[in-house]
Amino acid sequence: MSDFLITDFGAVADGVSNNGPAIQKAIDAASAAGGGRVVVPAGAFLSGSFQLKADIDFHLQEGSRILASSKYEDYLPEHSIDVITAGTVKEEVLPRRAFISAFQAHNLQITGPGVISGNADEFILERGQYIHTMRGPVGGRSQYLERPFTIFIIESHGVSLRDFTLKDPAFWALRATGCNNLMIDGIQILTDLMVPNADGIDIDRCQNVQILNCKLITADDCISLKSCAGTAQYGVVENILISNTYMKSTSGAITLGTEACGDIRNVLVSECIVEDSHRGFAVRPREGGTVSNVLFSNCVVTTRAFSEMWWGHGEAIHVTASSWDHPGEPHPGNPERLLEGKVDGVRFANIEVHTEAAVLVWATRPELIKNVEFDRVNIYMDQSSKWPARIDLRPNGEVDFIREPHSAMTLINSESISISNSKIVWSDATKARYKSALQVENVKTLVKHNFLFENPDLVSVGTSR
Repeated sequence: MSDFLITDFGAVADGVSNNGPAIQKAIDAASAAGGGRVVVPAGAFLSGSFQLKADIDFHLQEGSRILASSKYEDYLPEHSIDVITAGTVKEEVLPRRAFISAFQAHNLQITGPGVISGNADEFILERGQYIHTMRGPVGGRSQYLERPFTIFIIESHGVSLRDFTLKDPAFWALRATGCNNLMIDGIQILTDLMVPNADGIDIDRCQNVQILNCKLITADDCISLKSCAGTAQYGVVENILISNTYMKSTSGAITLGTEACGDIRNVLVSECIVEDSHRGFAVRPREGGTVSNVLFSNCVVTTRAFSEMWWGHGEAIHVTASSWDHPGEPHPGNPERLLEGKVDGVRFANIEVHTEAAVLVWATRPELIKNVEFDRVNIYMDQSSKWPARIDLRPNGEVDFIREPHSAMTLINSESISISNSKIVWSDATKARYKSALQVENVKTLVKHNFLFENPDLVSVGTSR
C-alpha cells in the first residue's frame, strides 16, 4: 500500500490555512491509484470539509491533529449529504453538513494515534451554566439543523475505525448510516460536557457492528442506535456488539431507539462501565419501531441527576415506549413522531447499579412493553445531587415529567416483567427521601424470585396482575 502524505499535496500545519482542498487531493490521488494510505503527519491542520473514498486508510500519525473549520462556508456544497449521495439520503430533521464524509467507501479505514477535532468551542454562541447555546450560519436554518457532524459514513461496508481520538464535536461526533460489517475499536471520543447534541457514536440502520475497547466521554448519548426517517432504504439495525467500553455522559451512556422508524434487534452489551452519568442504559423506542432481543450483561453503572435541561433523571436503567409527539395532534414536519414505539424482549443480567433513581419501566399503554427481565441486578440507592426528584419521560407527547419521589424500581403499564436474584440496598442517610422499593402500576404478569429489600420498611406499592 502506497503512502500519500497530505503535505506533499500542499497541506500546511499552521493552524490557520484551510487544508481541505489539499487533503482532498491526497485522498483523490490514493483513490485513483486503487487505494492507499493517506497520511496526516504531526502538526495542527485546520480544514474545511472533505470526503473519504473506498480502500483508503486515513492514517493519523502520533502528534497529528485535524481541526474542523468554524466557518460554515468552508463546508463545501459538493460535500453535503444531499450531493454526495445523489439525493439517496434526504435529511429533513437533521443536518446535511459533515466535516469528514464518506459514501460507498467500502473497506475504508481511519487509524492511528492522532486527533480529529470538531472544534466545538468555535460554534458556541453563548456559554451556559448547564448547557451551551450554539450558533448556525448567518441567514441559515436553526443551528440544530446546521451544525456539522464531525464524521458521517454512509452505505460503506467493511469499514474499520481504530485507535484515534475524536474531540470536541459541534454536533454528533461519529454517525454511521447504512453500513454493514463496521468495526470501531479502541477509539476515544471526548466532548465538552455542555455542548448540546454532542453524541459520541450514532449507529443508524447498520448491521453487524462491533464497538470494542472504547472510551467515550460525551455531553449527549455516548452510543445511540437509531433507525432514522430519512434513511429507511437501509433497513433495520441488527447484530450489534458493544463490549469493554467506558462511558460517561451528561445524558445517556447507551440509548436504543429515540429515532426508531425501523426495528432495532439482536443487540449485546457486555463488560461495560458507566460512570457519573445522567442516565445509564436506555431502551426508548419512538416513531413506530420495535426494539427486541437485547441483552445488557456484566456491567457496572453509576448514575446521578443533572439539570433537567438534559434528558434523564439519574436513572441507571430506562425502558419506555410511547409516541414522540401527541398522537392526536397533526404534525406536518415529522409525521413519524406520532407513531408509538414498542419493546419486546430486553434482559438485564449481572448489572451492578449505584444510582439516585435506579430502574424505570413505563409505557403509554401496557401493550407497548413486554418481556423485560432483570436477573442479578443489584441496586445501591443513594441521592448525591442537588436536583429535586423527577421522572423524565421525554420525548413524550402526553407527559414529559412525573414529579414525585423515586422508587428504586418503577414499573408502570407493561406486560411480562420478571425480577430474579436481585436486591436493593439503601443508604441510611438518604433512604427516607424515597417512595418505595418497588412501585407497580398496571403491570400484567410480574414474576419475582429471590428479590431482596435490605430495608423492609420500604415496601411494594401499586397493582399488578
